[in-house]
Amino acid sequence: MSAVTSPFFWALVSLIGIHAATVAVSGHPIGRNRAFIALALVMVTLGRVVLVLPLCAQPRLAPRAWLAPAGIAVMVLAALIAAPALSVRWWRPPEPGMRLRTSGIYGIVRHPIYLAEVLWPAGWSLVWGSVWGLALTPAWWLAFLLHALVEEQQLERVLGDEYRRYRARVRGRFVPGLPI
Repeated sequence: MSAVTSPFFWALVSLIGIHAATVAVSGHPIGRNRAFIALALVMVTLGRVVLVLPLCAQPRLAPRAWLAPAGIAVMVLAALIAAPALSVRWWRPPEPGMRLRTSGIYGIVRHPIYLAEVLWPAGWSLVWGSVWGLALTPAWWLAFLLHALVEEQQLERVLGDEYRRYRARVRGRFVPGLPI
């Protein structure tokens, strides 16, 4: 098996992309470099798209008539969660003077885009019957949780009490009401 046909290679590509995105929002100067941000976003997405495809040898779920529709439903849910949040420049580090979004989906969870970033690969994995894609869902959750922790630290540093009040009011990072 070559590297490009290994689902673990593509998982690594995606995890490196998530790590690069975390560095970008951490306040490091490279976070202002558009090419770096673009490369990180491509890696985050491309790895999770490719790793479930048939070109990657892996165990597959037994074919079931409901798998693809269930996967599509999860992906639609992810899109519905992410769409209202996309007006926020979530790929950029927090900056002084930025406006904190606290209404709409942001009044329910603090990181709706990261929730969607965990959900859509699970749906995509169901569509393709990818065992490894589904098994990696907790890894995506953990990676985005760590990313969110770094971002929240920066938001608190930049926005101070405004962010602390928001965090106290909106308890859920990804799941409403839960600090996860």
